[in-house]
Amino acid sequence: MSRTQPVELVTMIMVTDPQTHRVLVEDKVNVPWKAGHSFPGGHVEVGETCASAAIREVYEETGLHLKSVSFCGTCEWFDESRQQRKLGLLYRSSEFFGELKASDEGQISWLPLSEMTAEKSAASMPTLLCVFNHEVAAVTSDEWNGDLHVDH
Repeated sequence: MSRTQPVELVTMIMVTDPQTHRVLVEDKVNVPWKAGHSFPGGHVEVGETCASAAIREVYEETGLHLKSVSFCGTCEWFDESRQQRKLGLLYRSSEFFGELKASDEGQISWLPLSEMTAEKSAASMPTLLCVFNHEVAAVTSDEWNGDLHVDH
């Protein structure tokens, strides 16, 4: 029995301004889930490390250059047959430079973390925040792009 499987790799990064303690929020457009406040992120390219992809995605979507990222945990979605997964690697950073500018991905702004409510945020953001805040290590879904829950 083969232990290899198709895996789609994605990243998401919570960028915090160390002076204001606000987080960088992106309201992505054209997404296959409930839209709303989210964090920058995207796909890991072939041959690219996951941390490098996180740094690249933040730059492409916000104009900010991250000096470093720290790993927080994972999120993953399975297709109905559980033969394919999307693995998300979640990172944090508060070390950046550059000028903030929006991209075609969506509007960006700095918000207090308290405004990342379920009503205003993208699907599963409250669950993802548990990983970003180091309350849990992993969240998962048995549905492709479905709602996430804590992985026990």
